[in-house]
Amino acid sequence: MVRLTRAEYRQRVYGGWLGKLIGAAVGAPGDGRRSAAGGQGARQYLEALSRAPMPAQEGSDFQLVWLRALERAGPKISLEELISAWLRHLAHGRGEYPYALANFRRELAPPASGAFENPFREGLGALARAELWGMVAPGDPERAAYYAYQDAMLDHAGAGVEAAIWLAGMASGAFAESQIPRLIEIGLGLVPEEGRVARAVRDVLRWHGDLAHWARTREMLLRAYSSEEVRDSAICAGLIALSLLDGRGDFERTLATAANCGGSTICTCGASGAVLGLALGADAIPAAWREAIPGEVVAGREVRGLPRREGAAMAAERTCEMGRLVIRSECAGRVQLVEAPPEEPNTLAAPEVSALLRQLAMGPYVTCYQRGPVEIRIDYDGPPTIGYDRPRRLPIGLTNVAARSLDLQARVSGPAGFVVTTSADGITLPKGGAVTFVVTISAPREQARIWAVNPCTLFVSLEDGTEATAPITLVGEALWYAAGPYGEFGEAHAPERPEVLSGEAPLEAEGWRRLSVAEPGVNLLAGLEGEQGTYYLASDLWMPRRCRAEAACRARLRVGCNDGTRVWLNGQEVFSQHEHRPVSPRSADEFEVELREDWNRLVIKMAQCSPRRFLSVALKDLDGQLLVESGNTVPREVS
Repeated sequence: MVRLTRAEYRQRVYGGWLGKLIGAAVGAPGDGRRSAAGGQGARQYLEALSRAPMPAQEGSDFQLVWLRALERAGPKISLEELISAWLRHLAHGRGEYPYALANFRRELAPPASGAFENPFREGLGALARAELWGMVAPGDPERAAYYAYQDAMLDHAGAGVEAAIWLAGMASGAFAESQIPRLIEIGLGLVPEEGRVARAVRDVLRWHGDLAHWARTREMLLRAYSSEEVRDSAICAGLIALSLLDGRGDFERTLATAANCGGSTICTCGASGAVLGLALGADAIPAAWREAIPGEVVAGREVRGLPRREGAAMAAERTCEMGRLVIRSECAGRVQLVEAPPEEPNTLAAPEVSALLRQLAMGPYVTCYQRGPVEIRIDYDGPPTIGYDRPRRLPIGLTNVAARSLDLQARVSGPAGFVVTTSADGITLPKGGAVTFVVTISAPREQARIWAVNPCTLFVSLEDGTEATAPITLVGEALWYAAGPYGEFGEAHAPERPEVLSGEAPLEAEGWRRLSVAEPGVNLLAGLEGEQGTYYLASDLWMPRRCRAEAACRARLRVGCNDGTRVWLNGQEVFSQHEHRPVSPRSADEFEVELREDWNRLVIKMAQCSPRRFLSVALKDLDGQLLVESGNTVPREVS
């Protein structure tokens, strides 16, 4: 049992907010730096801190919004309520966020919303905001982990989710455990042992002994878990663990190590500062560091409908108020708020995380719904897409959570022209019983038209006449055409004929190979192999007729490639570069284009000098949000 006085709880939470704010401010100047700093000391960072403005940070933006959502929804906050709060208050247009928002608009539920066509799905966005869940579930790492899991799967998958769970568990455990290695182990007990996050953090624990130097351990971490993405969650988790271990409970040394390690230092310094702030309490943070910042949480310009600034003390008070509700509702028997300091030391209850680990093991394309007495599980078994003449087989699971037997009928409806078959007839489920059946959905080329979003619906009819429904969203696979390889990138080849570039010639002509691409925003060449050379990728993009105003037809085209590219839109060259880059979501260029109503011919010339083939394409509005209604799921001549 963990027993906290109200004063101690508030002091710890205030320390967590201050530690995060101080850490983020320390890390801001060097954020994104790939190399290690030259061993700067804490005093040098403190001097710089006193001259720097308080930075806005994405993690704090989400935490402010989640606090507001908790105040409205209460301790049993649902995924739908988190999504609603996001849509109401947040408009981030970079990194993983626009991809998740696009999936919300497609009506893809978590965890698919965080995984599908999201090149940043293992990024650190959820890790950067996970401490809040430890603050509202103090001394209950299991409850904090579940909250963090719900949050993270909105816009992440894999390591992006596991790192957030790990940090939330540590933040919660810090209310009862002060030994850093033990605290790190508490977080590790909540995530899969075989995952990249657990392996990276365990290796840091093993490598960084008493005589180890942080720079050597950092070098070993980066070598073993090499990532070309500076915001990789597994690497960031390893750096947070390294900073805490090297700091040995000393606030100044911990932040100096985190900043010296480089990488996404706003996140790593902020997380390290938050965990120590929770373990130490606000009064134990050195006064010079507390006085070096304004002590305000500054919301970014992407936050809507909330105050731009809020004092850290007020944020802590609001957090504690919600925490008191969570403790009474969700942490009974494990955590208690008391009036007088307890005589016995606090001990954390052994977490029972088997259910959470089972959910993580199912992967990001299994969506669950609670509909009255029936729990529905839809298994997409991969990206939730559909192409012509390629049937999708979806296992559907039904579980009876009622206190009585249920007689059910199940059917699935699809768009016009789609063919839907199911193996489910009359179903009788005893109390606690479960059944799995298969639905097959296909789109025959001769009778169906695949759109950007193709909504299907599962209907489960009960014997009392009531009916439960669950959405099954299938995203139309994008139609692309490939030609090549050709010779030198600097030479003009057959696909550069004016009639091809302008859209006057059909792409079904000889020499072009049709591709049906599930995730063009991640890599439209995934799974393709071929010799090195110059390739051409082309598609016809359809824009809705409602885009009549000139401003509405302006957009941003995002093209990612690890080599040279030239881009034509409707016959006009709009971009050109030839630079060798790593295969990374950040290896991309965004540039403004003007689109016509209806059809637009896009042609990309790509130099492929290395064995790794990578090309991603996404179309965004001027605010950075993906244009999900525009697409290329049907040949131009069919329309």
